[in-house]
Amino acid sequence: MSGKQRLSQVALRQIFPSGWEIRNARMEDKGVGTLLSAFDYQDVRDDQVMTYFGMGPKSTMTFRVNLHAAYRGRFYLPAAMVEAMYDAKYAANTAGKWVEVVPQQALSAR
Repeated sequence: MSGKQRLSQVALRQIFPSGWEIRNARMEDKGVGTLLSAFDYQDVRDDQVMTYFGMGPKSTMTFRVNLHAAYRGRFYLPAAMVEAMYDAKYAANTAGKWVEVVPQQALSAR
């Protein structure tokens, strides 16, 4: 595939810590208003969101996942992974990292 062709059947997998709740916009009657880019299909599970989409050459896609931190503490946020489902030469991931969930008033005091 040259850099001028559309890349179809791309899968983005985001896994979230167990102390975080994924807010599913479809279940809360918020529809697609929270999206920044269109996708073909999205699978929202208890601990992860898998988004499937296609994209054109030199394009970027932005997806927003609404989360609720149910518990304070330190959590490990695993890497986000994206790949073309049927072409192994197209794949990327972010680095996983530790994140701290603190009360909202602690943020405003900083």
